[in-house]
Amino acid sequence: MDTGTKQLLNRWESLRSGAGLARATSVARSLWLLGLALFLVIVIGLYCMLPPIVLVAISAVMGWVIAERNALKSRIAQWPTFASYIDWARVSNDLGGK
Repeated sequence: MDTGTKQLLNRWESLRSGAGLARATSVARSLWLLGLALFLVIVIGLYCMLPPIVLVAISAVMGWVIAERNALKSRIAQWPTFASYIDWARVSNDLGGK
């Protein structure tokens, strides 16, 4: 089995056990806090009249962080549906009987 397939199956197994979902939820929360912090930096930067290029760069990073958080939250919400279609016996068998 190639490395990419094994990593994907291990990720699925982690999500199934609940540890992966807890980590994904924690990462989503961290991304939300990072987005809020970047927003506050932008507001303070506007008040302090930072150069526009700095504000544009921070805004771009904030947009990326928000997009990643939204994507992660949607995948977390979709996981129960995906999990119901996965052949867990085959996944365990391919991972060596975990």
